[in-house]
Amino acid sequence: MEFKKLVIVLSITLSMVVAMMFGVSYGWYAYANAETKVTATTAKNAPTVMFKQTEYINAVKMMPILDEDRYKYANKNSFTVTVGENLSKYQVGVEISLKDIKMSEELKIANYKYELLQDGEVVKKGNFDITGEIGTLPLMPMTVLKPQEYPKTYTYEFYVWLSDDGTNQNYLMNKGFSAKININSATKK
Repeated sequence: MEFKKLVIVLSITLSMVVAMMFGVSYGWYAYANAETKVTATTAKNAPTVMFKQTEYINAVKMMPILDEDRYKYANKNSFTVTVGENLSKYQVGVEISLKDIKMSEELKIANYKYELLQDGEVVKKGNFDITGEIGTLPLMPMTVLKPQEYPKTYTYEFYVWLSDDGTNQNYLMNKGFSAKININSATKK
């Protein structure tokens, strides 16, 4: 009885080893003689966005500054949008917004301001005098970019600052504000 069990176990083991040898040898043969023919092209139909710092805004250490000094001292995020030659036959639209906004209730005042510039021109400016929760804040609605030449790079700067109104604003310092600059694009032939 013991001998029969031993023969059965050895037979099963031997058949498994032989099957594995055939599998490995076929795998090696298939790998060695494999041909890969990929003829695909990728067309990127979106403008290229590059952030100089990061797309995240994290303004915690603020002090009141005069509005005319905002370009020197305000919290600044710079980014570029490049419309490449591959998009010359398309209409390209870009939309810019702030999302995932988290801010202290104390900063939801008219003196906490923002401004978005495109190539040095003001696209949108405003303040955070908003009640309730802010999830998303549109900065530039879907706008069709019409470059005269390709590639064309548009430079954007987003500023956030606490405007000095001449009163004691020390209680507003070191309050938290964070958001993400969100850029959506669309192309149309």
